[in-house]
Amino acid sequence: MVSQRQRQIIELLQSHKTGLSGNDLSNFIGVSSRTVRSDIKALEQELRAYGAAIHANTRNGYSLEITDEALFAAFIGESSKGRMDSAENRVDAIIRAFFLSTLQNTSLTQQQLADSLYVSLSTLKSDMKEAKERLAEYGLTIGTYKTEGMRLEGEEGQIRNFISQYNFLQTSDSGQVAYFQRLFPDIDIPQLLDILICVSDSYQLHLTDMAIHNLVVHTAIAIGRAQQSHTMTYTLRQTKHLEKTKEFEVATSMFEEIFRKTGIDVAAGEIYYLAQHLMASKKYIDGGEGADQKMQALVMKIIGDIDEHVNIDFSQDQVLIEWLSVHLQTAIPRMKFQMNIRNDVLEVVKSEYPLAFQIAVIASSVIEKEEKVSVNENEIGYIAIHFGAVLNRIDIKNDMVIRRALIICASGMGTALLIKTRLEAYFKDRIIIVGTVAGYTLTEEQIDSVDMILTTIPLPQFTSDRIIPIRHLLDNDELQQLEQRFYLMPHGIQGEIASFFKADCFYTDCHFDDRASILNFLTDQLKEKGLMTDAEKSSVFEREEASPTEIGNLVAIPHPIYGDPPESRIAILILDKPIVWEKERVQLVFLISIAKDQMASWQSIFLKLFTYLVKNDGVKEMLCEPTYDAFIRNFTRQFNT
Repeated sequence: MVSQRQRQIIELLQSHKTGLSGNDLSNFIGVSSRTVRSDIKALEQELRAYGAAIHANTRNGYSLEITDEALFAAFIGESSKGRMDSAENRVDAIIRAFFLSTLQNTSLTQQQLADSLYVSLSTLKSDMKEAKERLAEYGLTIGTYKTEGMRLEGEEGQIRNFISQYNFLQTSDSGQVAYFQRLFPDIDIPQLLDILICVSDSYQLHLTDMAIHNLVVHTAIAIGRAQQSHTMTYTLRQTKHLEKTKEFEVATSMFEEIFRKTGIDVAAGEIYYLAQHLMASKKYIDGGEGADQKMQALVMKIIGDIDEHVNIDFSQDQVLIEWLSVHLQTAIPRMKFQMNIRNDVLEVVKSEYPLAFQIAVIASSVIEKEEKVSVNENEIGYIAIHFGAVLNRIDIKNDMVIRRALIICASGMGTALLIKTRLEAYFKDRIIIVGTVAGYTLTEEQIDSVDMILTTIPLPQFTSDRIIPIRHLLDNDELQQLEQRFYLMPHGIQGEIASFFKADCFYTDCHFDDRASILNFLTDQLKEKGLMTDAEKSSVFEREEASPTEIGNLVAIPHPIYGDPPESRIAILILDKPIVWEKERVQLVFLISIAKDQMASWQSIFLKLFTYLVKNDGVKEMLCEPTYDAFIRNFTRQFNT
């Protein structure tokens, strides 16, 4: 039986093909080398029967060999089912239990939970602390209900947000209808889906697959909670605002049609709830009505601030102005209603589009100041998608072979536009994007008319080899795979950035206990060298607060939001042992400070660091040979091959 820590060892060895030493593994996981050796010894016996083996040698350390992919995959899948031997899995089970009890309007006792997890009450109480912390992220607490037991407590809007967000974590695209039907047995989900699509079409709302998914979830939640006498309330100002919108008219028609066909009736407050959802999360296949003048003025203010701080002028890009205005017209009401939104591509955007994300952080500061709202990390990620699309339009790549492509995207036009411009920037004249459609409208004729179908969602109803799944918003690896398949021409990385690294900003064997101490040390070092001001130092901490800069693999790459140092510099710090940054363990810190006139190099610098450190075992090299000369030699060598 494989423990959570042993699974982590397997995952690390899978992602590091050249191998990891026992010390590397202990640093990644946060346990002693002796514990790692014990876990590997136990794993060797387990893996032998499942088409895999762990090899050890003095040069490369431990490596994983898989001789039977199918058998090994079955082992991994089976070992993750129903396991309660780790606190993490038990906490997940506790949260799921409260999710189900909230849907069913029932209570839970500690003894019931302990029995279901096969643990003692003392173990349960320890796990409950972590569960409460995770539920607090939704604004919820665990309280006692009369004499019946425990229930989730919070504002009705927060409870509904928790239910909807948990749905996204638990269901796959292919099993949505069946999953929702199990959750809401008193509601005919297929019939509800048909009603919502029919009404949407009658108002010419061409919803994306994800928007339809959201709509079904929120409508089912509204009906289910209302039937249990848990209703939403709105202020007079909010109701007047919502009643003026097209979404209120659509929501009214939806509930009228639901009543006509099913007999299910709800309080008027649920119409406002559904209208609020439609207004705050609408994602259409086409641009719709466009944004109002106020929103366009806000976008121009954002563009002005970006030009001032990073020396990039977007004021002539009408596509950006139009689409960002439309996006904010949807997003700002969501922020004002304090509606959380999931962003499944956030980590991809942060790692693959770093300059776009940096610009989006600046944009979020303007939005917070002008609109008096709080912009969370997920919203910043969606704003970054629009700037990523613009930056991709600047890139140039050329050849002769022309391919035709169709994009299937579940998450809205911003993502589709980013994919489109990413393709056009990379392949330029070699590709023609014939359009973007929702997955449920795709036909065999459309598939036959193009060379490739690029889709962000599964399409199990089709078997064509022209359908290409996209998992990372077309990162460099995916683009290279497309080029190899359709153009047979490799893509190499060019350029040299060693001038940004200097020996006097390379610090090794340092001991710090927390992130703030590290940032204070590095920023103070740059200040002493005349390469950073107090304002720029504050901006480093401001950027960290907006979105932590840990990127995994023991690495963090902090940087200021604003600044214009006289000389660009990247300071490097290697800790004697890892610390917890925000959620990830970190041992290597790269503080990036870029002069305004070199800001266009930001994307290249960050991506090269990310590739070297996360994808090419650079962390392992730096920890084994922690010197400036070795880093420069190893880092630059990979780009000259």
